[in-house]
Amino acid sequence: MVFKSLFLAGLAGVSLLLSPVQPVRQDPEPAAADTVQEPVAEAPAVNLEGIKCLVMGEKANASAEHAIAWREGMVYVCCEDCLAAFEKDPQAYATEANHQLVVTGQYEQKHCPFSGGELAEGSTLAVAGVEVGFCCEDCKNKVAAETETGAQAALVFGNEAFEKAFAKKSVAITLDGINCFLMPKKFVSADKAVDYNGGKVFLCCDGCVKRFSKDPAKFAAKANRQLVQTGQFLQTACPISGHPVDSTMTVDAGGVSVGFCCANCMAKAEAASEDERAEMLFGADAFAKGFGQR
Repeated sequence: MVFKSLFLAGLAGVSLLLSPVQPVRQDPEPAAADTVQEPVAEAPAVNLEGIKCLVMGEKANASAEHAIAWREGMVYVCCEDCLAAFEKDPQAYATEANHQLVVTGQYEQKHCPFSGGELAEGSTLAVAGVEVGFCCEDCKNKVAAETETGAQAALVFGNEAFEKAFAKKSVAITLDGINCFLMPKKFVSADKAVDYNGGKVFLCCDGCVKRFSKDPAKFAAKANRQLVQTGQFLQTACPISGHPVDSTMTVDAGGVSVGFCCANCMAKAEAASEDERAEMLFGADAFAKGFGQR
């Protein structure tokens, strides 16, 4: 619908790194593209500079405050009206939404959007600001033959092609030196994991897994801190104010260096006890303000 205007100067510099893949693959079942979840506060940490609202296109910039779940990521619009428009008919904006997952770094190309096969070295074409790879020159030329940006984008980022070619970026989880937050004297175990807040938390034993699973909210601050320690989440703003961080103002919080927007917010954290500081910086509300998923 708005694809022609979406891919103008604001996205011209965006590129996608392509790497060869193995010929044999086992892809997960694709997420239902027409399933839209409720907006959530914990949007992934993405760079929205130059990213336009997928409903309004070049007329408006995307806003981190207007995010909605799409596939296994988040997409962004400019306002409540556009959020409502997307929710009402997500398929009308599917191509734009899929493209936005790529330009915001949440998804990356793995295969040819036509054949689903291995990418051929050098067989690439810039499509709507993204350097897209193909398995052969024939597939590349199918897109190159289209003169309109919107038509090219539909061939690459339409649902069928997108599910063949793109996959959610994986995040390397580091467990070295990570202690169980329920039994701090013990290290966590990779096979004692629980899905939590869009990531995974790790504990030391079945007993701790059961205890955490019974009431995750009770341990939210400790679990959220571990999401940062293991590299699944990173800081995006001051967890007290939600404002941009001043890199010169940091406080250690249980092994995590947390930045603040100003001396006042930093002083609040410094004055708090260890437990108070954990809740202040990693409690549910603060975590939603200050941290985002990689």
